Amino acid sequence: MKLFRIVVHGPGGDRTIRVPSPTEVQAGDAAAPLMAEGDAIVSVEEELDASQVADAAPPKTQAEELTPVTPGAAAAD
Repeated sequence: MKLFRIVVHGPGGDRTIRVPSPTEVQAGDAAAPLMAEGDAIVSVEEELDASQVADAAPPKTQAEELTPVTPGAAAAD
């Protein structure tokens, strides 16, 4: 998993969000919960400084997004 630095521009100015992600595209998905209404992603770059800490969890995989949320749902089939 790589660490990405995302620069976001919003009504309050620019700010930086750092998120872990396997790809640059998914990094935007991982940053979405930390963005406010009116924010726009300006840039996404891989963070090469290993001492940086992520601000959010990695994005969910497509399989994780499609699995039932209710525990035991598979047993009900």
